[in-house]
Amino acid sequence: MGLYKRKDSPFWWISFSVNKKQYHRSTDTADKKLAIAILAKVKTLIVEGKWFEIDAAKAHTFDEMMTRFMREHAPTVSQKTQKSYRNSLSHLMGFFSGLTLDKIDHNLVMSYVVHRREETCVPGSEICVKCKHTPKSEECKQLREKRKCRPGTRNRELAMLSKAFNLARLWKWTKENPCELVRRENEDNENIGQCLPEDKEQLLLDLCRPLCNGQLFDMVIVAVNTGLRESEVLKMQWDRVDFKARAITVIQKGNRIKVCAMNETVYNLLSEKSKIRSISGYVFVTSTDTPFIARNMYREFKKACRKIGLPNFRFHDLRHTVGTRLAQAGHDLYAIAKVLGHKQLSTTERYAKHNLQSLRRVVDSLERKNGTLN
Repeated sequence: MGLYKRKDSPFWWISFSVNKKQYHRSTDTADKKLAIAILAKVKTLIVEGKWFEIDAAKAHTFDEMMTRFMREHAPTVSQKTQKSYRNSLSHLMGFFSGLTLDKIDHNLVMSYVVHRREETCVPGSEICVKCKHTPKSEECKQLREKRKCRPGTRNRELAMLSKAFNLARLWKWTKENPCELVRRENEDNENIGQCLPEDKEQLLLDLCRPLCNGQLFDMVIVAVNTGLRESEVLKMQWDRVDFKARAITVIQKGNRIKVCAMNETVYNLLSEKSKIRSISGYVFVTSTDTPFIARNMYREFKKACRKIGLPNFRFHDLRHTVGTRLAQAGHDLYAIAKVLGHKQLSTTERYAKHNLQSLRRVVDSLERKNGTLN
């Protein structure tokens, strides 16, 4: 085991053997005293049996880890999560690409969070290099605001990075997960999305009637009367529709079971629809008797929304419409949470501002019947 120099490198190199196998590694320093200290540390790690754990992190790069992550893990999750992974990956690669895993620690991950929090359109000499407008123009200002990375986006990127490092530990590529000590940020739950204007609801339904093999009209009716998610509507199956109990059972994330009550509108629609059932067992199917692919359904839905002047309205906004209408009708947040299938009541609290009438009735009940308090 020794220290030496190479003609093709300015750094000191170390040579050592483990289990009769010879290894050569650069110390990445031209300082001989520091190189001697590094050699001493390597000797200690070999004696303690920890050298291979450290060396593995130096041997694998961030790029390798994410390539294997996208090849092996990404296909096991939903299409929506895969899309989120692809979006997150473009930002993560821009910051960590080229680094070996041992170089990525807690401090560097925190630097990434700060970088994403502060990242905006970058003004060039004449035009903004990101939005291609004059830096002080209104267009640049609007796009700069639009491009701001929200807390939820940063949390999803960190979650992906943490998952990748956890898998890397299973692969014996690293021993540490630098994301474990990074706290997730509080997300802005006040932004609940759009509510479908009542004067445009019938227009939307009329345009949806012929789309998706005549199925989109029924999907919108079910969504706006139950608050079911897009995936829950598309995956609805006849054996989970109980007409006697007037209930629909859906499987949520984590295999949680949610029972959704049917009102008269949904009950009548599904009763009529059940007279001719598909062999696949799904409620909403294509002309080839297969369940709809989300992106195909969504493309047709967006066409209808654009025609009625709602270009940014999403199918998921039908769910927000249900929550908003229930709150405006004076229903308590606990009941709304049960209808929407929220795991935490804090998620439902976004609709509290629409529930003022109900809250007034609550505080009115505190007034004394025989006059006011002195």
